[in-house]
Amino acid sequence: MRTDLELAQVSQLAFGYWHAQVLFAATELGIFDALADRRLTPARLAERCAVPAPRLRRLLDACVGLRLLTRDADGYANAPHTRRLLVTDSPDSLVRWVRVMHRWYGPWGELPTAVRTGSAAEERAARLGDDPAYLEDFILGMHEYNSRSAGSLPASLQREDAAVLLDVGGGAGTHSMAFCRAWPGLTCELIDLPGVTDIARRVIAGEGLSDRITVREGDYYQDRFGQDADVVLLSNVLHQESWDRSVDILRRAAKALRPGGRVLVNGHVLDETRTSPVFTTLHNLSALVLWDGGESRTVEEMEQIMAEAGLSDIAVHPTGEPSARLLVGRA
Repeated sequence: MRTDLELAQVSQLAFGYWHAQVLFAATELGIFDALADRRLTPARLAERCAVPAPRLRRLLDACVGLRLLTRDADGYANAPHTRRLLVTDSPDSLVRWVRVMHRWYGPWGELPTAVRTGSAAEERAARLGDDPAYLEDFILGMHEYNSRSAGSLPASLQREDAAVLLDVGGGAGTHSMAFCRAWPGLTCELIDLPGVTDIARRVIAGEGLSDRITVREGDYYQDRFGQDADVVLLSNVLHQESWDRSVDILRRAAKALRPGGRVLVNGHVLDETRTSPVFTTLHNLSALVLWDGGESRTVEEMEQIMAEAGLSDIAVHPTGEPSARLLVGRA
């Protein structure tokens, strides 16, 4: 019997959310944390997760099928990569990030409405900061995910004589900390919204970098960023914003620099056909459903935005993520 590869591709796409929901449900119910580095019977696991054993077993068996768990006569256990990435106490944990992806499943379900109306589902539901638990998951989840590639940004640049970096919309301080580790003696100032700054101070203190990274409350929609900085960093920020708002943010970033200082714009980019990389085409849709005015752009479009903001000598660097680029412009 011939395999219909076209049917197989459509089926794989149609069933894709089934796979994701197994991951989300197992994380929300605490299955991976309950197992941690132990093996449990379905009955014991049901007690720990406070759910009925017969229905839980269906989910557990699906996790085995997706290679998130293993099963033998003594019960279920985490697969090695599950223990590393999906247990909360693991130093490599991605649990908060997975919870954010689970929350975004709802807005993604409204993609047809977003395409029809241009209205972001997540913006209609709640803005970041309205829900403290989500704020914590979002900021720390993005920190969990981006920590793995943050070191590629300073590694791709010459330091020149940079002594002061402003990290605008810096979240938990992921990239400020990466620059401080790579460039001895550098000091950073992280600027973000109230609530975010509390989280950032906690994370930075835990990494022993409070003496080199200060944290200030600010709104990048309207505030000045400072003055006489050597570098202003905007990492994974502008894909949330419209063209005009991006230009405005970059103009204020340029005004915060000393003459010859640099603005760094890091983010996922589309190629000139706008159909690749596949991740960025999906990231572009994510911006549509999550943020009013958000959009992924090509390198050429980002260069145009930066030039419109008054930046010059724009250069493009690869990063630790294949679909992302670091654009550098001078004041």
